[in-house]
Amino acid sequence: MNKSFFTIVIILLLGIFPYSAHATSHLTSRDEVFAFVEKAFRAQVSLSKEARDMEEIQEILAPYFSEKLIYLFLNENLTGENGAFYTYGNEFGKYYLPFYQLSDQTFIETEENSILLYEYYEPIIFGEKVYEGAYEGVLIRKVNENWIVTNMLTDKEVRTIINNKENNYSTLVYMPLFAIENQVTYISNNWKNHNVQTLK
Repeated sequence: MNKSFFTIVIILLLGIFPYSAHATSHLTSRDEVFAFVEKAFRAQVSLSKEARDMEEIQEILAPYFSEKLIYLFLNENLTGENGAFYTYGNEFGKYYLPFYQLSDQTFIETEENSILLYEYYEPIIFGEKVYEGAYEGVLIRKVNENWIVTNMLTDKEVRTIINNKENNYSTLVYMPLFAIENQVTYISNNWKNHNVQTLK
């Protein structure tokens, strides 16, 4: 099916269902943040189990993700026809949340309206192929009093944040909607009095 059809349908639904009534309003501990991200990941994975209409898909994702991230995820992973849609079921595909191991390599930092969750993955060797160690992260932000995942962060972006903690990481913003190849950019600023708290 033509991908432009999915794009139009997704954009229309995002306008109809901007936020879910069941969105999370409190994330005050490390365990709550981990539980929220796990539920968000499971919501993504559940879309591969059976065909659904677009309205139901939107209702499943809206409590956990921003409109733009939902668009990017569905535009990359959705397929179907005749009003019945599903994802390919590849949990390691583009715009799926990372699978956090919740170890001492998993870090959470928070400010009033932003939570940064990131993890360092050790280098892996498969035969002659070496995968370098890398960070993966997500930014969770409070929007209309509800917490939602707004950004997926690459290794480079996480390292930029770590190396510039005096800058306010809530200034992560999306590039224009159709710039999918470079969906997130880090906008530095001159806030010198930014204090980051680490959740215990």
